[in-house]
Amino acid sequence: MNKRLLTTITCAVAVFTIAFSAGPKKKVHTIGDSTMSEYVANGSTDKRGWGQMLQQFFTDNVTINNRGKAGASSKSFYKEPAFWATLVKGGKDEMKAGDFLLIQFAHNDEKNNGADGEELKEYFIKQGALTRIGSIDYRGTTPFETYKEYIRNFIKEAKEMGVKPIVVGPISRKYFSDDGKKITRAGMHDLGESFSIIKNKLFYEGEKVGPNDHTYDYVASARDVAKEFDDVPFINLTELTAQLYLKYGYSYCTSHLFFESDKTHTTALGAALIAREFALQLKKQAETEDGKRKTVLQELANEIVVGNGVSITPTNGDMGLAYVGSQVDKTFTLSAFDMTSESGTINVSVDNDFKISLDKTTWKESVEVKYANSTLMTPVYIRANTSKAGVLACQLTTDDGLNTKGQVVKIENIDKDAGEEAYATWTLANKSKAATTKALEASEVTMSEMFIEENTRIPISPNKHREMMLFNIEGGVWPGIDIDEVSTRYIEFKAKVPKGKILNLSEISLDICGFGGNNSCYDIYLDTKEDFSEPELLGEGIKTPKDKCFTISKQLLKKIPQGESVYIRIYPWMRVSEQVKGKSIGLSDVTIKGTLSDAPVPPAPKAKRPAPKTSAKPAPKTGGAAKPAAKPGAGAAKKPATSAKKK
Repeated sequence: MNKRLLTTITCAVAVFTIAFSAGPKKKVHTIGDSTMSEYVANGSTDKRGWGQMLQQFFTDNVTINNRGKAGASSKSFYKEPAFWATLVKGGKDEMKAGDFLLIQFAHNDEKNNGADGEELKEYFIKQGALTRIGSIDYRGTTPFETYKEYIRNFIKEAKEMGVKPIVVGPISRKYFSDDGKKITRAGMHDLGESFSIIKNKLFYEGEKVGPNDHTYDYVASARDVAKEFDDVPFINLTELTAQLYLKYGYSYCTSHLFFESDKTHTTALGAALIAREFALQLKKQAETEDGKRKTVLQELANEIVVGNGVSITPTNGDMGLAYVGSQVDKTFTLSAFDMTSESGTINVSVDNDFKISLDKTTWKESVEVKYANSTLMTPVYIRANTSKAGVLACQLTTDDGLNTKGQVVKIENIDKDAGEEAYATWTLANKSKAATTKALEASEVTMSEMFIEENTRIPISPNKHREMMLFNIEGGVWPGIDIDEVSTRYIEFKAKVPKGKILNLSEISLDICGFGGNNSCYDIYLDTKEDFSEPELLGEGIKTPKDKCFTISKQLLKKIPQGESVYIRIYPWMRVSEQVKGKSIGLSDVTIKGTLSDAPVPPAPKAKRPAPKTSAKPAPKTGGAAKPAAKPGAGAAKKPATSAKKK
């Protein structure tokens, strides 16, 4: 493509974008669980939440603020301070009047098979059955009562802020019937085939109701709550995803739409298809609904774009900060559906000394991506140009022979600061919880719902380790109900930046191992907020091999101001079908590394100028024409303050 043609296309795209984005900007906040949440597109995992893929189906006039959280139930999202409170009480993600809110919960509400976790725990304490307490998950809600209560709370509090809620049915699980012709009742979040209940002060398990009884159907409960409000639509994404899975069949869902051997979490392709189904259904319901619900849906439906062109996600091409000369890569996902050709090739290119790859091995200025079945879904990896300081940008361009689409990708490079070396390392050897530090203030390792079991010598490579500290769940029994992390169960490391300094954080690393079996899972996060309201995923492990040690190392560049802290949290769980003992997570050599530079001295406040002196003018003579009162700020003497009014 010649430069003149590229310039013409770029200008045309720019004019089209400006015209298309001329209306009022809209913000959509999404709250839900791991099936909706964000996953770092760094090539280490193909797991994605459907909320993460939603932006591509809206115009640039709409911004998606995806706040889905792995492990969240309606109860935990409402109660724990890092989530709902930050949307309604402050912070950069606070909702504003005119915004929209998508509400999708149920996967983790189903803990305890339909019984409320807090109520169940209180019951067993009263019964003296303390051995049962360890298997109870507080996140669980009852579909007919506490689940409805929390969904109702989200709606009411959002409406009080002038926000427009939309209740969304949770995506179905990949629970096919034996004949493969339907998604099971449990797969669609109806526990009517087997549920637990406290009734008449007794606890019953394995209870059952008929197929037309929706008492234990979380989707029906969500719909019922939405019906309580004449301006709150309900979109049944549960039914839509069940039909989607049946359309593709069990084998294709397993190999393409779902993550590894997982029946809950989706791949990038699965998440994109679900997000597309949601967008199509919202547009459809905007035409069929009436009254206030129609008004809410129509406002968003006008911004939906479900075409057959190539989409690039994430839509934000900012690669952040980097040191000059460092290696920085970012993963983008290309997707397209219902393309005009059954099969073909798309050229993907970058410029300005950025590089692109399909395998993270061979790096070029352009690559060719083949597609079939009128569908495209593939990751591409962009390597930034870090050759010099300053902001450098490139154009990421896709060309299918008929249409060209571009996105700006940029990075800000800075010269490596020759400041003071700083680090905090928790070796976790010899049963010590303390850190070895240089120039940072580090706390001892802390835990929530975990305890230190022992130190052990590592029986396998890498040989550099002498010992690892083993962490076990409180009570020593891992529940058989976890499908992802539990927000209240973690191991935390903290390092604080000293006064007068800025930490140029450059690396986080640690070694981790699952002992006692092959089902250990973990997520590792970085945050600078004590409540972990803005976490960044550093790494994850799913059903890691027994006694195999992994080194997690993340190169990054973040500036941490004086007095603030860096927090590292490891959330462990076991992917098992029933309770297990004798398993633990091993950690060693947890390290936070960077350099310290002097914090800029804030400018001294400007001295206030003294108010100009004014001379009181003589009062007008009696009988003469009174002059108009001087306007405020025109030099007139201020009227003395009046005395307080009598109560």
